[in-house]
Amino acid sequence: MPAMPTQPLTSHLAPDPLGDARDLHASIAALRHLLMAQGRQFEAIERRLSPARSPAETGAMRLRALKAGGV
Repeated sequence: MPAMPTQPLTSHLAPDPLGDARDLHASIAALRHLLMAQGRQFEAIERRLSPARSPAETGAMRLRALKAGGV
């Protein structure tokens, strides 16, 4: 039976704060994209469950959404 290690099995490399910051930034960006996609899914579900609108109401809602998005 092999002996149990007495020291942690972690790397003895120097900390890399810049690399950690980049990893954190990438994780945050990925979470933002997921959150936006989830928001669009909720909006699609809400549209399906809400009563049917007239074409004018639908167009007005799209125009408001475009203006709110800064497009």
